[in-house]
Amino acid sequence: MLIDRRSLLTTMLAAGAAVGANQALDAAPCTSGRIRRIATEEGFAIPELIEAVSRYMRAHGDQEPGLPELRNGFPPLERFPWGPPLIDFERRIADMDRDGIDHAVLLVMSPGIQIFEPAEGLELARLVNDRAAEVARRYPGRFTPLAALAPQAPEAAAQELERAVRSLGMKGGIINSHTKGEYLDDRRFWPIFAAAQALEVPIYLHPREPSPRMLAPYLDFGLSGAMWGYAAETGLHALRLILAGVFDEFPRLRLVLGHLGEGIPYYLDRIDNRYRAQPRLVPTSSQLQRLPSEYFREHFWITSSGANWAPAVRFCQQVLGVDRVLFAVDYPFEDQPATVAQAMAIPMPATEQESFFHGNAERVFGIAPVTRTRLAGPAPPRPGSPRRGATAA
Repeated sequence: MLIDRRSLLTTMLAAGAAVGANQALDAAPCTSGRIRRIATEEGFAIPELIEAVSRYMRAHGDQEPGLPELRNGFPPLERFPWGPPLIDFERRIADMDRDGIDHAVLLVMSPGIQIFEPAEGLELARLVNDRAAEVARRYPGRFTPLAALAPQAPEAAAQELERAVRSLGMKGGIINSHTKGEYLDDRRFWPIFAAAQALEVPIYLHPREPSPRMLAPYLDFGLSGAMWGYAAETGLHALRLILAGVFDEFPRLRLVLGHLGEGIPYYLDRIDNRYRAQPRLVPTSSQLQRLPSEYFREHFWITSSGANWAPAVRFCQQVLGVDRVLFAVDYPFEDQPATVAQAMAIPMPATEQESFFHGNAERVFGIAPVTRTRLAGPAPPRPGSPRRGATAA
């Protein structure tokens, strides 16, 4: 796909101006009517998981150097800024109704169950998935949970994905990037990909802090988390999958990345350029059937979690296609009213709004569409509404 650089620059500048001045790019911002909104990277936990993480970190915190704030376990939930919303679904429903979020795709919070030994991780995965399925049944039409998986036991993780999809009705799996410093490009993890392809469901590759081998430089200035380290870690993971030939092996495999693709869309041209220029440094270069950007455009979808900045969203839509970019909040780690307001201010044509806010999510995650896409409910929150809750994560 060739990009008209002048057109792209014009698009980005116009979109940036529109955020402040509410000017249209090629359509007015979505401020009238009530379009369906599906948020596609919304964190949750269960009390048992929080307790298990606390126990593990108190006993083995030295094995997870990227989680220094949890060395003594989670603080009491009332002192943990986003703790109560992670487990309180009545509160979550109230927040969704207030902010005009009709449906949420639920992902178990990072680091999820990947810090545990295999047996405990598998047990927790089953418990998390059973509990999430129960929540989805209790609130019909509001939630689509993705299955928590324990990659530390790949064959069993593949079986759990199958159980979650076939028996619990889940629409994909969630893996929080590395597992004790190991990445999914290692062939021992590929049974998970084989199961996802056979079941025709996506895997959401969600961030966590950089692996122990690359962590140290991020710690000095608090860069290991959402400000930079999450994107560096997860973008690296995605590129490893491409260069390892995962998508030649699994040609129908679908992956989802948050935070507008963890930076990869902005580097696709350079990635291809360097891939062609230095084949000796890329051991698989003679084996891949296509350029890295081609795999990314065909096998990845991205969500706008924590990144609903108009120029960046419009850039990704132009580079990847309107059908590849999905709306997300990243609740409860982002300020949901402000995020919805920011997303609603992005200038895009009505048909693209439909794709961004719900149509793409319905296709990627198998969420049933509604007959009327303009729904009753509260007006969109105004930009500049008071912040509530925690900083981004």
